[in-house]
Amino acid sequence: MMGATGVLLAVVCLAVGAGATPLAPKSEHYTRVEGADATCHGADLHHAGTTDIDKLKELCSRNEACVGFNSRGMLKQDASIGCQDNDLSDGAELYLRADESAAADQIGVVPLPISASQGTTAVSLASQFLFMTKTTSDDVREFMGTVAADYFKLMMTHKSKAGNSTSGLTGMNIIVTSTSLDLSLSTDESYTLNIPSEGLATLTAPTVFGARHGIETFSQLVNFDLDSGRYMVANTPIEITDKPRFSHRGILLDTSRHYHSIDTVKRLIRSLGHAKLNVFHWHIVDDQSFPLQLNTLPDLVKGAYTPDEIYTAEDVMDIVAYAKLHGVRVIPEFDTPGHATSWCTGHPEICPSASCRGPLNPATNATFDVIGKLISECKTLFTDEYFHLGGDEVHASCWNSTASIASWMKEKGFSTEDAYKYFVAITHATARSLGRKSIHWEEVFNHFGGELDKDTIFQVWLSHATAAKIVADGYQCILSNSDVWYLDHLTVTWQQFYANDPYMGITNPTQQKLILGGETCMWSETVDDSDVFNTVWPRAAAAAERLWSAATVKDTDMFQKRLLAFRCLLTRRGVFAAPVNNKSARSAPPGPGSCFSQ
Repeated sequence: MMGATGVLLAVVCLAVGAGATPLAPKSEHYTRVEGADATCHGADLHHAGTTDIDKLKELCSRNEACVGFNSRGMLKQDASIGCQDNDLSDGAELYLRADESAAADQIGVVPLPISASQGTTAVSLASQFLFMTKTTSDDVREFMGTVAADYFKLMMTHKSKAGNSTSGLTGMNIIVTSTSLDLSLSTDESYTLNIPSEGLATLTAPTVFGARHGIETFSQLVNFDLDSGRYMVANTPIEITDKPRFSHRGILLDTSRHYHSIDTVKRLIRSLGHAKLNVFHWHIVDDQSFPLQLNTLPDLVKGAYTPDEIYTAEDVMDIVAYAKLHGVRVIPEFDTPGHATSWCTGHPEICPSASCRGPLNPATNATFDVIGKLISECKTLFTDEYFHLGGDEVHASCWNSTASIASWMKEKGFSTEDAYKYFVAITHATARSLGRKSIHWEEVFNHFGGELDKDTIFQVWLSHATAAKIVADGYQCILSNSDVWYLDHLTVTWQQFYANDPYMGITNPTQQKLILGGETCMWSETVDDSDVFNTVWPRAAAAAERLWSAATVKDTDMFQKRLLAFRCLLTRRGVFAAPVNNKSARSAPPGPGSCFSQ
């Protein structure tokens, strides 16, 4: 239907409605503290320019560093940074953000929204529940129509004999203010969701990707009621204001050590959206295999395990388009000069020798010609502005033992360190000349910090402490410290994943802004299609909440309640997540029992 202000898209569902019980007061999310208890709750952040309590709550909720405010209008920050007397002896009041566990206990959503309030009224979905998107853009209408239809199937899994009903929650108005479908590091993913006890819910977002997150949140609040045979939302009215804490929230998948089928790659990408993760870091090739077929470099795919274990250029474009529909950016990684011996099968001329195949040969232009062609073709396959060039674990013994390379280094006055730097500089410049910004592993910073363009991103994996050095030097950083966020480390618990905060050791607000977020990494030495999902999930959900929710959300007991429910949600959606309470990842359930208790 075409309305006066835009196009209305409707999706019909088969749930059955019921009447609503009386409304209940909304829950408070700030606690008022008086007298001696209010003398020391953190350093002054800044004066808000108002003493209106409702306005102060709004301003504090928008500021991640804010833990509360006093009635004079002074916003407060974490007491661990310092402590100042709030001087409330004259009757002034201090308001602190309420214990997030109360909201977590009530709002059954992972990751936990930034702000949520609710009542106590249960409402059912009407049998003709409609998702309606108001927009002037056919592209937005089509995108949101596909998303809504997908979530309709995810939510409405039971058949029921319950009769028709037009009461209860009759639909959702979706208002998307931007007509752009661009997805990038800077995309606004915020949304607001209002669910009344009767009538129409309202979802408002600047972009389709924020709107998609809002529908995901709504889907996690819908449950089947066995007695009535209808789908219900508990604790309405609900008001949620939400946005991610970090803009880069991802999972790395290695498809070289073991090939992962196209279906598995897509299913993993789809599962990212359930946890509001937005980056699929595709470590597509490595020493073991080169499973990508390229039109301009057809011999490189000779490095694949078999002809059945490859991705065509058309496969890649299909996967990238599929990922975008699920709110996920795809960032390819071609790890050079190390981790590239599989390139030698099809192009032996770019490797040191037949018996000593890596790192790639820096002494011949043939190497950089191949890399240039690869990046040039891949920029037409992968639409993201960033390209991961690797740069880690460069062991240069083959350079020293290969006469032609050793002679070249001597002629140039290069050490192996200089040759490494030379290689990185050329590949970095090549990517920039082809319109792509670079991501490198942290070794590149450790060796050459300060010498690359400031829009370069460094990904930390060796030591969390390196992140502080990177941002202090003015560079952007992604956290993937291997001691905690490597998914192949099976004894690392979800509690450890949850406690791993990217800001650890970084207190300067300007430097904190350079922390873009993080990724959990699924290296595939011992993982293939048979066990990838129960290795990734549910532990990746703990990292997802750390990267989305407020820094103050850190109660593991309260998260565990929501994580149990989220793991069950994943399994109902065909994502084979391991039991939450396992001491070792991807192990089987200990015995009979409910999904919600294991």
